[in-house]
Amino acid sequence: TLGGNYKISIADGAVVFLKDVTIDGENLSKYSWAGINCPGDATLVLEGNNTVKGFYKPYPGIYIAEGKTLTIKGSGSLTASSNGSGAGIGGGYNRSCGNIVIEGGTITATAGRDAAGIGVGEYGSCGNIVIKGGTITATGGIRASGIGGGYEGYCGNIVIEGGTITANGGERGAGIGSGD
Repeated sequence: TLGGNYKISIADGAVVFLKDVTIDGENLSKYSWAGINCPGDATLVLEGNNTVKGFYKPYPGIYIAEGKTLTIKGSGSLTASSNGSGAGIGGGYNRSCGNIVIEGGTITATAGRDAAGIGVGEYGSCGNIVIKGGTITATGGIRASGIGGGYEGYCGNIVIEGGTITANGGERGAGIGSGD
């Protein structure tokens, strides 16, 4: 359990095991970062039950930088959410993100207003989203998709090769695809 307001960044190319982790970001402007930040390519392996909530409201629960790839796998669970207007996993308000690959795990991703559950927030763009396995529930905010784009946000290709997926867009947003 994170016992303070610390910025957690994963080194480029690192594989990080999350086991029974709780990151509950505080929504204050002096903490302008996501719950977990991935400035380079990163792999998260899920074990046990994990919860990651972003800090200041424009940021996502888990952020992956543009042009980089975040891979999530394992047999554990992950609940990822924003503290306001960011995606659960991906980008935030006017903050574009890279590629997201999900290979396994039980993932619940919930966005704030105008952001996708998995994808990007308002005015941002997202790389490709590839889902190969796992049980995924993604819920977008108002005017945003469950998986894909936020309000006036754009997403690359969305490829589903396996898994069990429930994707709910917010008002005026697709389950999978585009926001308003």
